[in-house]
Amino acid sequence: MVVSPPNASIYRFGVFELDLRAAELRKNGVKLRLQDQPYQVLLKLLEHPGEVVSRDELLNTLWHQDTFVDFETGLNTAIKRLRETLGDSADHPTYIETLTRRGYKFIAPVEVLASDDKKVPGHVERRGAQRRKEMLRRGGVVAAIVALACSGAAYWRSQPRPPTVTNIVQITNDRKAKSSLYAPVTDGVHLYFIEGAPWTSGSGIAQLSATGGETSSIATTLQEVLSIYGISPDRSELLVPTGVPQGSYHVAAAELWVQPLPAGAPHRVGNIIASAACWTPDGIHIVYAYEPAIMIMNKDGSEPHQLAKVSGVVRALRVSPDGRRIRFSVVRSPGFDSSSIWEMDANGKDVHQLFADWKESPFQCCGDWSPDGDYYYFVAGRGNAQAIWVMPERRSIFRRAAAGPSRLTSGPLRFGAPTPSSDGKRLFVVGEEPRVELFRYDLQAQRFDPYPLGLSAGPVDFSSDRKWMAYVSYPDGTLWRSRMDGSDKMQLTFPPVRAYGPRWSPDGSKIAFTDVHFYRPWKICLLSSSGGSPELLGQASTDESEADPTWTPDGKSVVFSKFDANGNRAIYRLDLKTRKVSSIPDSDGIFSPRVSPDGRFISALATSQTKLLLFDTNTNHWSSLVEGDAWLGYNEWSPDGKYVYMRASQGARSGAAELVRVRIKDRVLEHVVSLKDFPQLSDIFAGWIGLAPDGAPLLMRDRSVQEVYALDLNLP
Repeated sequence: MVVSPPNASIYRFGVFELDLRAAELRKNGVKLRLQDQPYQVLLKLLEHPGEVVSRDELLNTLWHQDTFVDFETGLNTAIKRLRETLGDSADHPTYIETLTRRGYKFIAPVEVLASDDKKVPGHVERRGAQRRKEMLRRGGVVAAIVALACSGAAYWRSQPRPPTVTNIVQITNDRKAKSSLYAPVTDGVHLYFIEGAPWTSGSGIAQLSATGGETSSIATTLQEVLSIYGISPDRSELLVPTGVPQGSYHVAAAELWVQPLPAGAPHRVGNIIASAACWTPDGIHIVYAYEPAIMIMNKDGSEPHQLAKVSGVVRALRVSPDGRRIRFSVVRSPGFDSSSIWEMDANGKDVHQLFADWKESPFQCCGDWSPDGDYYYFVAGRGNAQAIWVMPERRSIFRRAAAGPSRLTSGPLRFGAPTPSSDGKRLFVVGEEPRVELFRYDLQAQRFDPYPLGLSAGPVDFSSDRKWMAYVSYPDGTLWRSRMDGSDKMQLTFPPVRAYGPRWSPDGSKIAFTDVHFYRPWKICLLSSSGGSPELLGQASTDESEADPTWTPDGKSVVFSKFDANGNRAIYRLDLKTRKVSSIPDSDGIFSPRVSPDGRFISALATSQTKLLLFDTNTNHWSSLVEGDAWLGYNEWSPDGKYVYMRASQGARSGAAELVRVRIKDRVLEHVVSLKDFPQLSDIFAGWIGLAPDGAPLLMRDRSVQEVYALDLNLP
């Protein structure tokens, strides 16, 4: 057993120190608030690093046996608050690992500093005059050693140090949607950002003082502004994408426009379509991306030419303040949920991944330099573990570079979209607490009503006997089963599994779902509706992703889509008895299959998501149900098989998303309800639509809190 020394005074781990004398937890020297019970839990874990500390041991530490309290809930709350303070994640722990039904383990290296470290005095020899020469020689050696030690200390201390956060200030409080994927921009006086949700409640350019205050809108004729790519070096114009995005949902490139400040008539930049863009520091050129190329052109859109090619969709383009380097995020195929930061010279040479050997997080995105170029801020991690990181760029007098990125923020809020202030002393970020509420649309009364159980959940599916429901809690992605009134509730999956799109088998004995793990290909799993371990339907070793399982009415097969890292897609059928997988004829470039209630048809989407197709299993022939310029998603058969419902997004051409349905007998597209006033998150996992057993549409309403914060920085 490893037990800390009895005279231990300070436990040091990562950027944290637990000072026992002062009973304080500090991060980079800044005191953190930690209640007594989380403090006691942390101390107990630090006393036994690397060992399992049972729940019983922790319960005995926190409460006497004669205390009347809900021990289990109390301990869970203490662990949750401790993780929030440390910025830790139960799914991907850095400090505290959960061992199911056993206890917890502190997994980070711990340094123990004693309270009364004593130095051992050296022996001094008295020398005679006859040995003075030898002393002088030895003195020279000592002096040399001291000089080398001082040089070594100076070299060690010269490693560039990251800034630390000294204070966090909330500067908006309007409870309107703000995306943590798209960073604000600042002119030094104002902060500009997108507020609202494109294609649902509508979006626009908002502004407020960089010190906080009331938010106001910028008057513009532009509709459905998607984000702000950048602000011109002279701070007089915004570069924005707007209109209907081109290509697939994954690419989402759009027309490039310039909006004058503080107001004025916008103008389009040539005929450019881009997924990311920014001005060069001199304001003469614009760098932009449209897969697979990164381009540069004059600021009026003339003379575009290619700088480099990359594999993936480019986001968050930024040119360094000195104009020598370009950095950007590369998003791979959906299903791998992978994003990495890349860098190249301003002339397009030496394209390489910036943090190729960094193991902290496979997901990195959305970076930007401080105005002096000394620091690079970016986002790493996913889900509740998402945080702001910083990489010092300045080298020391010994030409030393920083050892690596340092984490700048910790929970409980999830921070994203870092934007340095003009003086570099603040960092503006978007902080959010994601939450949704399940709503039902009454087709007869034509109104939305909260689903009776008040769940922060979706997607949801119902057993064929209408006695049970399976749902995924949001945003943690755990799969639950309960009766229709919420009773007999049971959790079916546990981290690191992240469930999505549950589907009951026709006999109600099993549930198929997709494990949408953050850092590996998605896989379809099968699970008993009474609980147990999920079973993979396919091969775990392949790099291909699987999604959208749907049962045939006889319960003997599962139809699903498969796609690779390049986005190539097709639809397959798995025979559950023989485990034989066969492709659906001519399904290349098609995904999101749904089997009709009678089993005759399969509806599915084309990769462009502008076409709904129908496969007739009697003739093995595909035909078009709906084709146009709207994005289509989440096709669902009505229980009677007469309709397929979809979510359609048409951007500026219609003003908002809407719920539509196509009548199978004559293929007529019908409008059901506009979603303009129904807020939905831009998260792909929260745009779901489904149907209740009575055929009423179900949707996930956004109940998140998203506000802009300013982080005050202590710069070394």
